[in-house]
Amino acid sequence: MKTKIAKTIQLWIPDAMQRISTEGIKEEFLLNYLLLHELAAMCCEGIRGNKEEDLEKIEDIAKVVNLLYQEGDKYTCNAIENEFLIPIALEESPGSLALHMTLFPACLRAGYLSTIVDKLGNLSILFKN
Repeated sequence: MKTKIAKTIQLWIPDAMQRISTEGIKEEFLLNYLLLHELAAMCCEGIRGNKEEDLEKIEDIAKVVNLLYQEGDKYTCNAIENEFLIPIALEESPGSLALHMTLFPACLRAGYLSTIVDKLGNLSILFKN
């Protein structure tokens, strides 16, 4: 049985489902995390490619993720932050923030900025001398 995250991604972004191996995955949460992580990878590839069609695909992905984020429970929002937003944020640089913000719908922008500040800010503690 698939969760709302997996069903929504399979319906709206079938490429993501085709790019991962679901063989041996028995827990639904693992499939959710794999799919969200794959969407992040697709976005990062598109951002690096910086072609118009890639950026349009990223906007489409962001709309679907935003829908899940807005309607999601705490589990769904945490999964999106951990497996979608953090991998994209790890690619962040001062010059790319403006681009990333234009690709995300307003609600997801707020979650993205919160993720950068809250979760990545905590990671910076590990790298201080």
